[in-house]
Amino acid sequence: MKGLEQYVGELLDDKYRLDQILGSGGMGAVFLATHLGTARYVALKLISPQFMRNEEFVERFKREARAAGRLRHPNVVDVTDFGFARVNDSQVAYLVMEYLDGCTLGDVLAEEKRLPLEWVVDILEQVCSAVHEAHQQGIVHRDLKPDNIWLEPNRLGSYRVKVLDFGIAKLGESTTPTRNEDSASTIIDDVSMVINGKQTSAAVGGPGLVPSENETLIQPNETDNGRKTQHAGREAVKTASYDASEEGGTLLYSAQTVIPDSANLTAQFANLHDDLDGDGTLLFGKDTRSSGTQSAHLTTLDQGSALTRVGAIMGTPLYMSPEQCGGGLVDSRSDIYSLGVIAYQMLAGDPPFAGNTSTVMRAHREETPTQLRERAAKVPKRVAHVVMSALSKTPSERPPTAFAFASSLRGQAEGVGALYRRAFSLYSEYFPKFLKLSFLAHIPVIIASILMTGILIADKYVPKGGMVQKSVMLASVIIVGLLQIASYFVSTAVISGVTSIIVVQLSVAPLRPVRLRDAIAVLRKRWRPFASTMVRVVIRLCIGYILFIIPGLIMSVRYALYAPVVLIEGLEKKAALRRSRELCSRSWRTVIIVSILQLLIPMVVQSLVGRIRFGVNADPSKNVLSRQIWQQALGLMNIFIVPLISIVPALLYLKMRQLGGETLSAALAQIEEVDSQQSEWQQRMRTRLSLHTPGTGKTTSSKADSPKTA
Repeated sequence: MKGLEQYVGELLDDKYRLDQILGSGGMGAVFLATHLGTARYVALKLISPQFMRNEEFVERFKREARAAGRLRHPNVVDVTDFGFARVNDSQVAYLVMEYLDGCTLGDVLAEEKRLPLEWVVDILEQVCSAVHEAHQQGIVHRDLKPDNIWLEPNRLGSYRVKVLDFGIAKLGESTTPTRNEDSASTIIDDVSMVINGKQTSAAVGGPGLVPSENETLIQPNETDNGRKTQHAGREAVKTASYDASEEGGTLLYSAQTVIPDSANLTAQFANLHDDLDGDGTLLFGKDTRSSGTQSAHLTTLDQGSALTRVGAIMGTPLYMSPEQCGGGLVDSRSDIYSLGVIAYQMLAGDPPFAGNTSTVMRAHREETPTQLRERAAKVPKRVAHVVMSALSKTPSERPPTAFAFASSLRGQAEGVGALYRRAFSLYSEYFPKFLKLSFLAHIPVIIASILMTGILIADKYVPKGGMVQKSVMLASVIIVGLLQIASYFVSTAVISGVTSIIVVQLSVAPLRPVRLRDAIAVLRKRWRPFASTMVRVVIRLCIGYILFIIPGLIMSVRYALYAPVVLIEGLEKKAALRRSRELCSRSWRTVIIVSILQLLIPMVVQSLVGRIRFGVNADPSKNVLSRQIWQQALGLMNIFIVPLISIVPALLYLKMRQLGGETLSAALAQIEEVDSQQSEWQQRMRTRLSLHTPGTGKTTSSKADSPKTA
């Protein structure tokens, strides 16, 4: 922005030295500054003096700067200070943020065009985490785009994503705007421009009226008398902003803009394209009119309620939602649409719509984007479906939250192979604990196997007797055999239940120590509903397998997740079975594949070990007793196999919840209820030092955060 170079080298409040301009925008510029007290570099956003003449802007700046400071999240740029200072006999406002190394996602896409799916999911997970936190506090970003997503190297060979520009002009008071208070507007004071004569005294703008897609458009649409003028507002957009740039840029319209003569004003914009500076921001004041050859004059915005007009448009045209383009009410679902556009661009190489501003904005409102897989055939079908759902014209058809969008992407991007890789990783990392659990659970199986082995040996070496001896031997084999089957069911169920608790804990609270006694205590507390639900499942499986096997396989698939449902969600019996079916229905294909593998893996392992022991071509009629004893030993191999295959359903449970966009914030409740000795640091890791209730400004503190008193 012109004139801001004069501030280089100046001191603000004897604390910050402005070293150089990093970039400029509609309200000022961002400087690389040095905090003199710590000699640390910071990024300092300086607000131009002309905006300080508006008292309401000053009050709004204070309020929204505090809001920006309260948004504490590892994926949001940290705001550390703000204030007012006098420099060169002028008062300026400033906002101090952490200085970041790295580059923007826009810089990456400019060179790479398309990114691997793993990168896309990882970046969007971090972005959505920040956006979801903002939405929880009533803040709608309204201008999400690649240039507002920063990739900062973490010195471990990877990066951390930082979402930029939750700025003072873009912070709301509540998640859903009301008819009387919409926070999309911003105060721009002391701006005037005569288009025909090209005379400008604009405090906003950049080198070129709308130089790129990285700019912001604002357009409230009410008349001077407060009457709605949707048609007039849209006419202003059609005649002015739509044809201002081939790339789609930044235009600001005040609440009363009416510009019916499109041909004249479009030509004037074309002439002005190289005359403006900054970010290309242009604002039409309330008295702006264009008729025939009359000039359009830009004046100062009204104070007061002009700040909270309903129907304001703010955003970058390439990434704006249909409701933004139409000047409608905007809530958190508008950000989800923008996230969908970003995801589409990262995977396809280009945004869903291209062209000049008018074409892009009209397309956002009226046209269906080209299917993602038509432009990127290698993208998995289910991933493409999630992205396209975020691009729905109807807000209610989009993912309900940013967290749900990221969770669905992660869940659909990871196939069955990822589940088993994760299962092997957890199994190897916590092998001693899983082995101990499995050994304890298999004690009844071990006893039954020893009894069966003794019976087989007795049958071989005890002299043959009459029918009584044969009957006793047969009855013993049947009883011990049934005992073995029951023991296998019980041990597998216990291992599956305890493993699901451990896996969920590792996913939700990775810093929490893994203790078998805690997980077993949860199982002990809920053993009645767990046992009753297990019996229902076993009965249905038995009936299903009796009825030509296929129904049994169907039951195995439908109720594959009953164990974590009972132990983590506290459901039981029919409710637990319904919940298991509902979770599995989110991806039947994945559940079916996992169920088949769960049956095949133990069979394949035991078959391979058996072939190694006796050889491929061994005569089955020889060494019958040896083979029978070896089969009993092979059954005990489940001590090593069952924990591994029990981890997979637990991970599958988490995946199905991801696909539904469900949080796991309450998943540890069942575990913590039985942990009376929970460490204080563990409590503090799960609570915020302060929680701002959206829309109230109140702060609540958890008990764990309260200072101790003597």
